[in-house]
Amino acid sequence: MTRHVQIEPHVDNRSDNYLATVSDLVSALIFVFIIMLAVFAYQLAQRTSELMASQETMERMLLDIKDHLEASGVRVEVLVEQGVLRLAENSINFSSGSEVPVSAHHRNVGHLARALAEVLPCYVATGEMLEEVSSDDLRPSYCTVSSGAEEYHCNQEEYPWLLETLLVEGHTDNVPVAEGNRFLNNLELSSMRAATVQRMIAQCEPSVLTLRNYDRQPVLSTSGYGPTRPVADDPADFQHNRRIDLRFLLEPPLGMSRTRRRSDVESELERTYNRRVR
Repeated sequence: MTRHVQIEPHVDNRSDNYLATVSDLVSALIFVFIIMLAVFAYQLAQRTSELMASQETMERMLLDIKDHLEASGVRVEVLVEQGVLRLAENSINFSSGSEVPVSAHHRNVGHLARALAEVLPCYVATGEMLEEVSSDDLRPSYCTVSSGAEEYHCNQEEYPWLLETLLVEGHTDNVPVAEGNRFLNNLELSSMRAATVQRMIAQCEPSVLTLRNYDRQPVLSTSGYGPTRPVADDPADFQHNRRIDLRFLLEPPLGMSRTRRRSDVESELERTYNRRVR
């Protein structure tokens, strides 16, 4: 008698287990990628919003100062993207080799001081109160009194960024300083031009020196660039390079750290991921 033996085919489950493991791994990687993409999109949106708020604050502040100055007949140029207020049209100019503005422009420095004193307090973290502000009679003759206009106000909810530093920048033409000049070179000359204008501003409006940023440091400072940043290349217009620029640097609102910590959204995404992988 012939006996028939039926042989059951051998099924290897290891292959199925391997595929299931790979599938789970791919799913986990896709989930991680989605989380990372969501975090990146959120950070990008936040950063874009912050930059827009910074740009809007800068533009509003510069235009307000410009309006104050032009109401007094001082011509200025606003470069919002650079954060620069350029005193153009010979508003504050210098004779070759001199650190003091030409006498015809001293009054313009007074107008500048008044504009800064009226506008800047709305864009700083704090201002130290002066015990006694010098009377108008004790100030230099080029200083101007209050414009008499309605007190300046700004909306810090709409323009939340604040002033971190205001640099009075001095510039020169590229003509070397004359032999015997007390300045070694144009870099020293430009630095003294900035320092002189800062001193003149302070003599008119000492309250500007009391303005502080979040670190309680004075916002008003100076810098000199010599001939390295010209605005005119034509030798006939080199006098325009002997100028003063004001450069404004902003800092984020108090609730926004310069080194931003992980946001609540990122933390929640991380918690969600941890629950998923457990």
